[in-house]
Amino acid sequence: MTFTLPRNLRSRKPQAGRLLLEIGGTRYSLRPVACHAQIGKRAFRLLKDDGTVYDVVQTPYGAECDCPDFIFRRDGLDPDGCKHVQALVSVGMIPAHRAN
Repeated sequence: MTFTLPRNLRSRKPQAGRLLLEIGGTRYSLRPVACHAQIGKRAFRLLKDDGTVYDVVQTPYGAECDCPDFIFRRDGLDPDGCKHVQALVSVGMIPAHRAN
């Protein structure tokens, strides 16, 4: 799976405050969102072109995402998380999960 800036956007001047991330051919707009310190250190919102929104939060126990794949298949089972978590880790937005 690749995590890159879409080719057709590489030559465009980026808009202020807007990050774009491509995950497996799907483009997401990425932005940081406010996160209460008791919940996590940082949070990001990923918005697909079709309007679908996923939130990823870096908690003290590892990153969590509200996508169906994370909730129903990976939460507590896969320390690497879903593709959204893996993408944010790969571009350095959140740290990789560390085994205790």
